[in-house]
Amino acid sequence: MTIRNRLLIVLLSISIVPLAVYFVLDISFSRIVRGRIERNLRLAVESRARETLVQIVEDYEEKLRISSQAVRYGLRHYADQVQQAIWSINVGQARRPSSRNPMRASSEDISKEAQKYQFVNAPGDHKPVMDFDSQFIFPAPNGSESPLLSQLPKLTRTCKSIYSINPESKLWIYTVLKDGAVALYPSCGFWPYEPGYDLRHESWYVNAGANKRLVPTPRIEPLTGKTVMTVAIPLYQQDSSFAGVIAMDIDLSGMLERIRIPQQWQKEAWKLMVRLPRERQPNPYDAKVICCTSFLQNQENPDKSSRLIEICDPQNIRKMIDEARRGKAGLIRMPYDNVDSLWAYGSSRGRGGFPILVVPYQRIVEQIDVAQQILFIDNVRAIQIATILIFVVIVAAVILAVMRARNLTVPITHLADAAGKLAQGNFDVRVNIATNDELRQLGDVFNQVGPRLKERQRIKQSLELAGQIQQHFLPSEALQLNNFQVAGVCRYCDETGGDYYDLLDLRTVATGRVGLVLGDVSGHGIPAAMLMISAGSVLRNNAPRHGDNLSAAISELNRHLVKNSESGKFMTLFYGLLNDQARTLSWVSAGHDPAIWYKAVTGEFAELKNTGMALGIVDDAEFSQGGPVTLQLGDIVLIGTDGIWEAFNASDEMYGKKRLIDLIGERKDKSAEQIASSVVESVLDFCSGTTQTDDITLVMIKCTS
Repeated sequence: MTIRNRLLIVLLSISIVPLAVYFVLDISFSRIVRGRIERNLRLAVESRARETLVQIVEDYEEKLRISSQAVRYGLRHYADQVQQAIWSINVGQARRPSSRNPMRASSEDISKEAQKYQFVNAPGDHKPVMDFDSQFIFPAPNGSESPLLSQLPKLTRTCKSIYSINPESKLWIYTVLKDGAVALYPSCGFWPYEPGYDLRHESWYVNAGANKRLVPTPRIEPLTGKTVMTVAIPLYQQDSSFAGVIAMDIDLSGMLERIRIPQQWQKEAWKLMVRLPRERQPNPYDAKVICCTSFLQNQENPDKSSRLIEICDPQNIRKMIDEARRGKAGLIRMPYDNVDSLWAYGSSRGRGGFPILVVPYQRIVEQIDVAQQILFIDNVRAIQIATILIFVVIVAAVILAVMRARNLTVPITHLADAAGKLAQGNFDVRVNIATNDELRQLGDVFNQVGPRLKERQRIKQSLELAGQIQQHFLPSEALQLNNFQVAGVCRYCDETGGDYYDLLDLRTVATGRVGLVLGDVSGHGIPAAMLMISAGSVLRNNAPRHGDNLSAAISELNRHLVKNSESGKFMTLFYGLLNDQARTLSWVSAGHDPAIWYKAVTGEFAELKNTGMALGIVDDAEFSQGGPVTLQLGDIVLIGTDGIWEAFNASDEMYGKKRLIDLIGERKDKSAEQIASSVVESVLDFCSGTTQTDDITLVMIKCTS
């Protein structure tokens, strides 16, 4: 070791050791102090947060109780007026409904509530224009005109009065008569359901008629997609016969919006509405999350779990249910979406559920973390001053050593600069090192790298261009069919490959028919890719002309390949014609492995046999047409290349068709796209640790009706 290096080590030791000792001692003392302060602050803040959260939930419970009473009273009041109208008509006294309206309308402008009526399934091109001063009247399906329909518009004032009390929590008010006539408040200007849609089949209508009393029914409202609680009450004639149902949708997400917490807690906080099972000894697995909204978005999150057991352990669920049914609100600390959180829950008090407020624990104690960080910064500031002084000494020592070592660093710097240019794509960069030592040898080796990388880059660009052309030739969109799902996957083992598939939409020339093509060209690389593109182009152009005559289309393609492909090149090909209307499949298989057919009715597997030899070998080869076979609901057909079942793993074990058939049986209930993806993933997982040696291509067909 040279004197210069030894001196550098001594200087660094004298500078660094005192700094390290001082830094460690000060940090240790600061950590003890901060720890004590943090513990005391956490205890105080957490205690206050627990009290606040429980109080928020209890206050909301009280508001919810009052709102629930108002809903029941308002609905019964409206039902009484409709009931009076029914009875007066039956006795021939079609008088005007009573103008007395004990429901006092709120002075709040309810027109702003129109923004929540965003239809997800509106018929035609209709856009709702909400009118809060009228009801939409829809006559009975049988064409009869009930005298009551002329009386219902006169009750709009009562509907508006009921709606205006906490309007953010209400959605629709229904009047559905036994003959199918409907009055809907507020009016959207048109019948918002599909033609033939009958509200008498809704669960709330059936439940109200069956139970003969006011019944709440949780559901997804079909027009807006919102989670609602539909409260329904039956109507009766004077002879006690069933006359219809009055119902009101309570927007559960709108009710949850009334919960308010401190603004600094709102990030990642959630509001949940839980519905309990009716059993006296409830099963935690039956508790449902019927509505879930965040504080920052105030809209439902459909991706959240629908069962409480999926986000909470059974023991805590049982505790919440027991205490809620005893009318006691409480708080539990446990994770939510893998985030440590505080869960404040309310009481059910005879209702079928209770609210839950989830606030991340970090949001509550983050002020403590800020105070801790400030204390840490103050303590470190003193250390920084001393550190800077010692750092100056270290820098001076390093500069002295660097100046002496310049003869060594300059060549290395030149190499680093040249390597940077080489990394940026300048393959013509060179270095000139004249030190007559190992560095010069390193420079000579470096000068040989550029030309080799330049040639490799040229080859890579050619392959990438060929790969882009080949990928562009594959289908970019899936076929949209009435009775089938069709999905295709092609994964090449190199930049280019010899496999391909195509989905030909022939419905413009043959009603309901689409062509399914899957081919495998011998070999790999650019020649195989070019032959694949040529064959696909010919078949794509000729298929509409030949229509149902699959044999003629394949024979013409065979003659083209024999004439234009080089010797020794051939391809196997499966060409199927899928009839979407008749649910049939015809095919020609030119030397290709048989397609696999899963029959859903029997659970058995069959094969769609080969009907001819490979293409590009014999000019006058004949190709017979298979089928048609009729596909039933749930049937699956897989057309694939040998890159699937002839794939080998690191143990030289072949994937095989049995493993493929077992996988299809396991995933038979999934969509065609999901099954196709599962096959590719299964093959790649099986071959993990080895290089993919063949292209993997498949077309998946699933009969859906």
